[in-house]
Amino acid sequence: MTARSVLRRVAIPSLDREQLYDVDIEDGVFTRIEPVDRRADQPGPITELWPGYVEAHAHLALPANFDDSLDDPRISALSYLYHGVTHVADLFGFPLLKSRWEAGAAASAHPYPELVHCGYAATATRDAMGLTGHGVEFPSPVFMLGMEEDLADVLHANRARGGTFLKVMFTDGTEQPEMEARFSRLSPKVLEHTERVTREQGVPAVLDCNTREEVLEAYRIGFRLFAHPVRDFVLSDEDWDLLADARFVTTLSGLRPMVMERAEFEAEYGRPGFLATQDGANLEFVQAIEEPYGIQYKCQDTRTAALRVMRENNLAALRRGRMLVGTDCGNTGAFHGYSLLGELDLLAGESADPELRHGIRHAATVDNWHFFHRLAQREAGAHPIAVGAPATYNLFAAARGADDTPLSTLPDATVVAGTPVDRAAIAREIRTLRDSASTGKVVL
Repeated sequence: MTARSVLRRVAIPSLDREQLYDVDIEDGVFTRIEPVDRRADQPGPITELWPGYVEAHAHLALPANFDDSLDDPRISALSYLYHGVTHVADLFGFPLLKSRWEAGAAASAHPYPELVHCGYAATATRDAMGLTGHGVEFPSPVFMLGMEEDLADVLHANRARGGTFLKVMFTDGTEQPEMEARFSRLSPKVLEHTERVTREQGVPAVLDCNTREEVLEAYRIGFRLFAHPVRDFVLSDEDWDLLADARFVTTLSGLRPMVMERAEFEAEYGRPGFLATQDGANLEFVQAIEEPYGIQYKCQDTRTAALRVMRENNLAALRRGRMLVGTDCGNTGAFHGYSLLGELDLLAGESADPELRHGIRHAATVDNWHFFHRLAQREAGAHPIAVGAPATYNLFAAARGADDTPLSTLPDATVVAGTPVDRAAIAREIRTLRDSASTGKVVL
């Protein structure tokens, strides 16, 4: 029996911001997307249809909770769906929980987010100063590249684990000028070899860089995808000209918990969806914080400056069509699904500029969707909302005129390949997992 549904006179702003459409869906795919009216001629509220959100920078095997516990991957998957996130890029560690994720997907009554991953990231070896490559400090394995010959083993091992792209850690850990290096970095010789081989084999490579100098060096070598914005300098127009086709993922959410005050934590974790999807102990924990971690670890000023610079560079990238949206979730205080919506608010700030708001949401959906398919080494169509494409989308009730509704507002409805997501049922299932003997946690 054919499953059919229809949407009448909905806006699809990522296709045409002035047009209204009639949309037909059959057996989980779009079968008709027809312009029928102008938005200005429609009285009353308008429903907007957007592609599902895409998380461009996640770490599913890192513990986001303040007590360093790792949520069951079933909870992470359901949390994404609850918040309208339908695609997730895991930038290292997924093989650790692959079997649990797949078992959860097979048993779930809910559709799971589509996932792409790299296997394990590649980093530098210990150097003469005793510094190790970025990544070894996390409770998730990384491969080390000491010489060019190591790369073949890394690519083979990750391919065997289902990885379709390479995550390369190329940063010494400095975030502001005159800081001391925290990590060793890959040599230019190894980095050049990595770029050449991945390009020849058609393997996308995403670089973890912090500084302008690191990004410019990697770009000169041939890399174009960067896992974070530059943190130490606001890039000039001349810099952007030098970085003509580079793409940067935002990741404010992963760094910001380091510098937040108690009231900021309470506001950030007070949005709808937090207690429905996350461990409530996190909110109890931050309500007892007396001073930011940045003060405790003597990095409050440098991290605050880094966040300001990152946001300015993010918005400059957005203006040039080069911004992707991610969170670095898995870092403490950056939660799966929930933090992606928070990232949209961090980017928008206090602005109600409709052009900025549209650009941010477009980046988190359409642009991220293209990035996702690039990482998957898969051909993508021109747009995720197209006849013959899976009917995966979010619906938002849009007020007429200026809209100051936070971008983090939950979608009114989420549909994955034609299947509506039951947010209340997801919350009940997450609560059942958290009330179980494991309390919804896993040890890998």
